Amino acid sequence: MGGTKLLESLKIKECDRFPSRVSGYCNWESIRLIKSRFTPKQLELFRVTCFGHFLNVSDMVLSGQFCHHILLRECHVKNSNENTCLWYHVGNEVIRFSLVEFCLVTGLTFGEYSESSLEHFKRKESRLRRSYFQDSKVHVKMIVDWFRNLGPNNKNSDDDIVKLALILILEMTLVGKDDRTSILYWALELVDDLDAFNKFPWGSFLYDRTFNSLSTYLLGRDDKFKNEFSDKLKEKVDAPVKQKVEKIRISSLVCVPL
Repeated sequence: MGGTKLLESLKIKECDRFPSRVSGYCNWESIRLIKSRFTPKQLELFRVTCFGHFLNVSDMVLSGQFCHHILLRECHVKNSNENTCLWYHVGNEVIRFSLVEFCLVTGLTFGEYSESSLEHFKRKESRLRRSYFQDSKVHVKMIVDWFRNLGPNNKNSDDDIVKLALILILEMTLVGKDDRTSILYWALELVDDLDAFNKFPWGSFLYDRTFNSLSTYLLGRDDKFKNEFSDKLKEKVDAPVKQKVEKIRISSLVCVPL
C-alpha cells in the first residue's frame, strides 16, 4: 500500500466510469450444509483440513456495487509487475492486490504448481466418482444434492464424507460455479489422497483464477458502454424530431384539398 506518488494513471478515466451489475457464484451454503449434516466426529476431522478454518466464517453477502466501484479504480503503478498483481486507487491510497494479500485474507497456502503436475490426477480413475456418482458426469448440483440428502444414519465412511465436503467447498464457495457446470475431476481424484490435497497450494491456484478474472474485467467495457449510451442518447434526441416531422406530414395531408 502506498500514497498517490505511486500512481501512474487510471485504467479507466473518472469521466469514463460506467454503471454495471456484478454477480457472483460463490455460495456459502456449503458451510451451512456441513455444519447441519456432520456428526461431531466428522466436524472434528474436517477442521484439521486445509479448508477447516472456513467453518468459522459467517454468511457473507456480495456487495456487487462496491466491488464494481473498486474495480473501476484499477490503476497503473510505477515500476510494478502487472502480470502478477493488481493496483487500485482508493481515496488517497494506492492499494495492492496480490497473491500475498489473497492468502492472508483466505488463510490458504501458496506455492508452485503447474498444469502438468495435475495430469497424473486427470488420467486416474476416481474411486469417489465411481462409488458415489456411478462414474457419471458430476455437476456441482450433484455434490450439493448429495449433502442435502445425507441423513444422520447413513453408512458412508467419515473419511469419504469429509473428502466430498472438501470438494463441496472448493466448487461451491472457493471457485464459485454455476451449479450446472462440471466439477474439477482432478480435484476429486486428488482429495482421495487427503495428505496431498491438504498440501496442494490452493491459495496460488485460486489466486490465479481470481487474477485472470479481475484483470480482464474492464477490457472494452468502457467503450461498449459509451457506444450503447451514445446510441440511446441519439434515439432520445431523434425521437422528438421524428414525431414533429410526422405531425407536419399528417397536417399537410389534412390541409391539402382533394
